[in-house]
Amino acid sequence: MPQTPTTQRAMNSSQRGFTLIEIIIGIVVLGISIVLLTVLLFPQAQRSAEPLLQQRAAALGQTFLDEISGKSFDENSDRQGGLVRCGEGTTTCTAPVALGPDGETRETFDDVDDYHQLELTAPSLQDALGDDIAARYVGFTYSIEVCYSDNIGVCQSTITAFKRIQVTVTTSFGQDFVFTSLRGNY
Repeated sequence: MPQTPTTQRAMNSSQRGFTLIEIIIGIVVLGISIVLLTVLLFPQAQRSAEPLLQQRAAALGQTFLDEISGKSFDENSDRQGGLVRCGEGTTTCTAPVALGPDGETRETFDDVDDYHQLELTAPSLQDALGDDIAARYVGFTYSIEVCYSDNIGVCQSTITAFKRIQVTVTTSFGQDFVFTSLRGNY
């Protein structure tokens, strides 16, 4: 039987398309590929950011320790380089239950225990030149605890010659990094 131009075109067009089974198989293969990508590849992207966040947390923690350690031991310490420290002579040290800011704001903290129970989410941070660096620490939080301690850093309920400074920095992935330092009454 001779083929007419109409039947010839009908056969050519049916040979160029996909069958329903081919489309379903393609969708299944695509679905499996996407599942493999999300399970195997995408978590690697998150893990590759962890070292950078850890480095930033370490830098932030060390910065706070340096800032706090540079302050006076106590509100009642002689800040003029005098010979009498708090707890000596008639000068008393701040009671352990009274640790914390003595009416100061963060900008005017002048002794170690002013930082006690300082917690900030999405802090506004500046470098030494006053430039805003908070964009580097998006999602970071920190908290600071100060207590009187013995010479190895165990908190005490009485006044001692040491204060333990503990800074906890939490990254945007929820990882906690704890930095601890002792400040002596000198």
